[in-house]
Amino acid sequence: MFPRYRQKTIRARTGVAVLTAAAVLVAILTLFLSNERNEAKEIVDTFYRYEQAGDFGSSWELFHPLMKKKFPKDVYIQRRAHVFMQDFGVETFDYRIDEVENLSSWSMSDKEKPLHDVYRVRVIQTFHSVFGVFEIHQDVFVATEKGEKSILFPYRP
Repeated sequence: MFPRYRQKTIRARTGVAVLTAAAVLVAILTLFLSNERNEAKEIVDTFYRYEQAGDFGSSWELFHPLMKKKFPKDVYIQRRAHVFMQDFGVETFDYRIDEVENLSSWSMSDKEKPLHDVYRVRVIQTFHSVFGVFEIHQDVFVATEKGEKSILFPYRP
């Protein structure tokens, strides 16, 4: 058959090919997940830019259908404006996006079915209010519905 040195060369080439294919697969998956993570972070950033500007109608448009069902647009706008401007005594706030984590499944409440491939995004809002400076740390969730990424809040007891 083949001389002994030729068999070793073929095995080495096969091993290199398998390792190369595995590395390419890992790189593709990493790029895909990184892109998804960035898209989740971008929609959360857009949501909070609208909120920061007091444009609660535009931020509401970024809600997942489950959130829109929970808060009709007019109710959301009224309550958000009331809490920020009247109760907190502020016109705007600063925010930063902290952690972004992919979850295989998550549900908004115990009453809702789990959503799959959801991103948990930690947001920290800083308010300079009549009561002093304070922060709200909130986990916001991003899910894809009909090809569009949208925002959800958790509602668990």
